[in-house]
Amino acid sequence: MNKWIKLCAMIALVLAIVLSVTALADVPYNGPLPLYVNREKIKVYREQNTKSKTIVKIKGAQAVTPELVSDDGQWIGILVEDTKHGGQMIGWVQAELLVDYFPQSLCDHHWSDWTVEKEATCTEKGYRWRTCVICGIRDEKDIKKKDHDWGKWKVQKEATCYTKGKRTHTCKNCGYEESEEYYEDHDFGSWEMTKEPTCSEQGERQHTCKVCGTVKTQALETLPHDYEYQVTLEATDHSAGVRAKVCRNCGASTAEESFDPEGTIRRGDRGEAVQTIQQLLVEQGYLNAGGADGIFGGGTEKALMKYQQDRSLNPDGVAWPQTIDDLQHDFGPWTTVQEMTRSQSGERVRVCNGCGFEQHEVVNAGTVLEKGNRGENVRAMQQIIKEVGYDAGGFDGIYGKKLDAALAGFAAANGMVVEEGKIRPSDVDAVVNAWFDTIPAENWKGEGGLESPVNLALTVEPAGEPDDSGVRAYNWSLTNLGSEKAMFNTLLLTFGEPDFTKEDLVMVLDGFELQTNAGNSVSGSFNVDVDWGEGDLNFAAMAVSEADGSKWLSNTVSYENVVNPGEKTIAPMTYDIDVNNLPDGIYPVSFDRGDVLNGASGTFMNAVHIYTEDWYDILDVHTLKAGDTVIVEGEPVPVLSVEKSENGYSVNEGQDVREFWFVSKDDNNGFCIQGLDDLTTYTEQGVTTLLLDANVSFTDAWDIEKEPVTVTGDAVVEAMQSSENDYFVPYNTTLRVEGGKVVEIHRVYVP
Repeated sequence: MNKWIKLCAMIALVLAIVLSVTALADVPYNGPLPLYVNREKIKVYREQNTKSKTIVKIKGAQAVTPELVSDDGQWIGILVEDTKHGGQMIGWVQAELLVDYFPQSLCDHHWSDWTVEKEATCTEKGYRWRTCVICGIRDEKDIKKKDHDWGKWKVQKEATCYTKGKRTHTCKNCGYEESEEYYEDHDFGSWEMTKEPTCSEQGERQHTCKVCGTVKTQALETLPHDYEYQVTLEATDHSAGVRAKVCRNCGASTAEESFDPEGTIRRGDRGEAVQTIQQLLVEQGYLNAGGADGIFGGGTEKALMKYQQDRSLNPDGVAWPQTIDDLQHDFGPWTTVQEMTRSQSGERVRVCNGCGFEQHEVVNAGTVLEKGNRGENVRAMQQIIKEVGYDAGGFDGIYGKKLDAALAGFAAANGMVVEEGKIRPSDVDAVVNAWFDTIPAENWKGEGGLESPVNLALTVEPAGEPDDSGVRAYNWSLTNLGSEKAMFNTLLLTFGEPDFTKEDLVMVLDGFELQTNAGNSVSGSFNVDVDWGEGDLNFAAMAVSEADGSKWLSNTVSYENVVNPGEKTIAPMTYDIDVNNLPDGIYPVSFDRGDVLNGASGTFMNAVHIYTEDWYDILDVHTLKAGDTVIVEGEPVPVLSVEKSENGYSVNEGQDVREFWFVSKDDNNGFCIQGLDDLTTYTEQGVTTLLLDANVSFTDAWDIEKEPVTVTGDAVVEAMQSSENDYFVPYNTTLRVEGGKVVEIHRVYVP
């Protein structure tokens, strides 16, 4: 029975298609009308059953064109792509999975614009609709009522701050009237002190409404303690002391704290004093030259601990006055105790003219390569030792057994003794010298080769400053000015005198073809990843003639090898400020004018926010470069460009990131940041209450159209409380504090 129903349905579907075609007799016919998939996904089979192979899967709502109908009406044949054999083939789909209408439930819906059928008012909702351009389904929504457009309030009964009044207002659109009861605000008079705050108890103030007599009371924060230090253990020139702060008025005390003797320098400190200590450690061989960066970090601490240990001082890594005095030896010149060779370390000594301390230093020839090392230096040795007749395997840049075996064979043939697993400077010398022996002297560009068939012009330029570990990038280019083609295969790097027969580093960069007569140039870059120490870094290049295989060397290029800090992130210098016991100085502040008060014990300022201007270490700023990062107002800003200006440095000028300037402080102790508005940045340190000196002065220049006004003593409170402008912020207001009291308040004009 079910088969008969389905067959009838399919016959009806085919008849519908035929009738549709008949109705469109005047329109060219391109086949039966499409059907639609009414499931999320269906399978198309090779045969008329679910046991045959699945040809393809079709997504829901996709249109298909029927080509055949099975005898029982349960399967419909459709055309599908035959990806295996090309062309098309008939695939079979269960008839119940296809319908002659678009299945809206499977539509992704692409909506038309809203059509507003009825506009909303302040009394009635509106109505709007839209349709899907794919399936035609309609989406309808109400539009919420508009807000009333109220007119002005009309007072029906006057109010005071203690009796209710009544007022109404009416909507301009619909006439709806709304009424409410209300009170007027209190008209308070000036604040009056009812209880003086002390450093141990809060105070209180109140003001009274002039109309109804209502009194409003406000608590006042306790005054700052008037602390003085009491020492329980004195500091020495080699140890910290112990002290606590005790209030002169109430006797309250803080927890005990350690304190250093004057002149002590610790880890985390920065500046010229730190750099001086580092330079002394460098001079005496305890710290690498690149470590003298003015930042007391872990490397400086370890170096100082080693120095203290060698001098029988407490090895705690702190630069106490005793340690600093000891570091400042008056050394005489170095005297060689044992000469260094390329295969054996040496020793030298110098003596302090003041105390007779002897400083000994090992002068180490060092190890160039060790088994397991990788890189261009290894690859160079593999190729060069093959040039002199010993196979080290492929040029893979990995120091393994084959390179060791090749070097052992070379050593046996040349009467040398080598150490397994290590290649010393003297070993490199011997191999390089043997290699150079194969190059005729006349093929050296600097020795008569200017008119030679192969004429090499080399240029090398540093690509920025070295990083923290001394790694520096270089860019090079090489041109053949001669009349024969050549293959460039080696770049030589040497340290010290430019004698390429007795030096210790060769980089092989082969595979570049050089045309004749400057027809083309080759170029590249490389990193120097060894500690060169002091002196010049020298470069030369070698190429092999395509005509006869002869080898040619270029001119020599030299650069001074200077090690500077690499990419870094700098932030404002931090300050350890106790806002309740401010040291003498000038502080940017913010406060409310109503918090400047008179009391029986004097005048004070309540709830004062203390700030410090953001200052950056002078060494950090002077060494700033592209690639570094600066923390500005808590956010990291990448440095894309740095240009020196008359009074500082311009950073990121014309770039697509934040642009600002480092401006030098008058005493040259650091740099502040200024933005496009010429305002500097600040960091809040805390909130406190401050006493005003009896002779305090207040200078107000906030109004650029008026002359600055200065008042002193008792007139300060009234002047500040009655100021037309309540804009007291760190960008325009500073306090000068002396002896724990405010002696001067200054406010300037800020746009």
